[in-house]
Amino acid sequence: MLAATAVTSTGRSVVSGNVGTSPGTAITGFPPGILTGSIHAGDTHSMTARTDLLTAYADAAGRTPTDSLDGDLAGRTLTAGIYKATAALTVSTTLTLDARDDPTAVFIFQIDAAFSTAAASSVVLANGAQASNVVWQVVGAVSLGANSTFAGNVLGLTAITSGAGSTFIGRALSANGAISLADSVFMTEPPVMLKTAGNFSVLAGTSVENSGGSTLSGSLGVSPGIGLTGFPPGRVTGSTHLGTAESAQAQIDLQAAIDDASARTPTSTLSGNLSGQTYTAGVYSAPGALTLDSSVTLDAQGNPNAVFIFQLDSALTTSTGSTVRLINGAQVSRIFWQTDGVVQLGGSSSFSGTILGRTDITVGAYSGFTGRALTRNGSVTVASNTFTSEAPVDFGSATTFSILSTTSVANTGFSSFDGDIGVSPGTAITGFPPGVLTGTIHGGDAAAAAAQVDLAAAYSDAAARPSSAVISGDLAGRIFTSGVYRATAAVTISSTLTLDGQGNPNAIFIIQVPAAFNAAAGSKILLVNGAQPSRVYWQIAGAVSLGAAASFSGTILGMAAISIGNDVSFIGRALTANGAVTMNMAKSTSPAPPVGDLSATTAGATLSAVTLLGDQPQFATGVSSRWSISDARGSGGAWNLSVSATVPISAAGTIESEARVLPVQNLSIVPGIIDSLPSSDAPSGITATDLTLSTAPQTLVATSGPNRGTYFLTPTFSLMIPANAYRSNYSGAIDHSPLNPYVTVLTFTIS
Repeated sequence: MLAATAVTSTGRSVVSGNVGTSPGTAITGFPPGILTGSIHAGDTHSMTARTDLLTAYADAAGRTPTDSLDGDLAGRTLTAGIYKATAALTVSTTLTLDARDDPTAVFIFQIDAAFSTAAASSVVLANGAQASNVVWQVVGAVSLGANSTFAGNVLGLTAITSGAGSTFIGRALSANGAISLADSVFMTEPPVMLKTAGNFSVLAGTSVENSGGSTLSGSLGVSPGIGLTGFPPGRVTGSTHLGTAESAQAQIDLQAAIDDASARTPTSTLSGNLSGQTYTAGVYSAPGALTLDSSVTLDAQGNPNAVFIFQLDSALTTSTGSTVRLINGAQVSRIFWQTDGVVQLGGSSSFSGTILGRTDITVGAYSGFTGRALTRNGSVTVASNTFTSEAPVDFGSATTFSILSTTSVANTGFSSFDGDIGVSPGTAITGFPPGVLTGTIHGGDAAAAAAQVDLAAAYSDAAARPSSAVISGDLAGRIFTSGVYRATAAVTISSTLTLDGQGNPNAIFIIQVPAAFNAAAGSKILLVNGAQPSRVYWQIAGAVSLGAAASFSGTILGMAAISIGNDVSFIGRALTANGAVTMNMAKSTSPAPPVGDLSATTAGATLSAVTLLGDQPQFATGVSSRWSISDARGSGGAWNLSVSATVPISAAGTIESEARVLPVQNLSIVPGIIDSLPSSDAPSGITATDLTLSTAPQTLVATSGPNRGTYFLTPTFSLMIPANAYRSNYSGAIDHSPLNPYVTVLTFTIS
């Protein structure tokens, strides 16, 4: 974003890239707006950028037109070309730019006057069209409507305004004017659109082979082949499509996604081993094979719209126990591994993102995969894996709130709420009593303020998820399976909407509404086949109204007022980042997930053999197999893992007639690095201590809470054999007379 005079942001806008002004210096609204790049207020960088902008503007304006345009472009589909407009242009609904499967197609719009888009309008890129190849050269003012979606690079001579809740894929550059935005999302790199391929957890060209109890949260498909083995015992909670029209279409859409990802302009180059590296959003090109021995981190820098694309010309190989870590808002649905070679993921590893492959994909045993494994021509092999397509939305400290608003909460009658009620920055909370709640009232305090910060992050997360389907109008009578559903305008439910988990309690439902939402009196949200209220999210930009006696499920993430009618039954939360909440005789129950267990899977190790020299200590060492600790209780309570050991004993043998014993404190354990699945709480609050072991239990791993989810570690053991442990009776050379192994038994307790 580059302006001549000023850049002004209001609300919680998110901008991916730099923001600059020249010759002016005014840049305001960051924070609360999120900026992943740098601010250049009247410095040499923005001065140079403005010079280059003027050159680009002259270039675009000087191109010879291939066609002319006028008036409203709504409903039009335009192919690549240079379009000239001598008067103002508008887009009132939808304009489609069709690249006809050519990702290098260029669209240039030369507009001699103003340009505007209406509220909730869209500029849609189709069949490989790239936002980076769309240029809007505009002489007059540019105004983008509220909740609209726009694509391309605006090269302007005067003011540019982006309406509240709008999404801008590209760049806004004004040589002489100011830029203003409100609660807008600016991204220079859009996500890769999977279309129907996004419905599949696994999609192969020839066959899918499973061993063990794998679980796929989405569909499974093969096309043009039909090979499938191992289901059951493997479980598919979506649908299975072997050589069907659905899998054939998904393969077509996969090819388009591969073409799109491979055509993106790289921002950096990678090679070798990714271990220990941290990458921010961008397009990374790798001309050779890539490996991952331990952990790589993808950092969204607080921007849930951050897109990561890895273009691999060769193979991708990850080692046993390796991890792809997502931090600071990075989204699984915006990570793409476009690979031309074989993909081999190590056992007990944790992988995140969508693989867009051309040949075989193998996922090692007991690995967790958050994303999709899709290949155009090869096979996919899995073994006791868990595939999750979408991660839950994290509410942070807002989790404990049943009701949260910015201005006021007003209750009438005998409402009841299972959780906290809060307002921030406002303080007004009325109607308690007669209303009752099991939690605490937070009227403008620090807890409510912190919850609003976390709510803003959750709202941005939900709004940024790429949609798997488009919805509109009245949702009554519809049945939705897990996925991200995007509405283009206001949505209503006049009777019953069914959310079908298809037997998968981890199924995620996200409904994105850019305008108002209304559930009529007596309407119902019906959850069936394992769908959980805690995994249903309603991201709504406009006002929300739940009619009298309605039955509603899920968490409302709002940006306007929420009205809960008389006798509404509500399993979920009503949270708004910009409005009031009112209710009348309503009943709200916390959408707590089903309570699970606290468990740990541990192991010992076989230590290295040593030769006893008799004059100095020797150390036998060994690395354990991967451990896992899982906290599925949902409470966020603290937990710890303790360990004790028996005395190490070397049993008597035929020559050594007496057993040998070492002190238990000669045995030590180093826990190593702790990683987690992407859907878990951050492992930063976990303490892992190096221990000298004892026969009494000692804490090895501990938390202060919350650390919900699944965590992994691979400890190392060491046994010190003292100098006086030489053999007292042996035959032949000392190093040819082995003792029986020292053996100790470890006992682990998770609590």
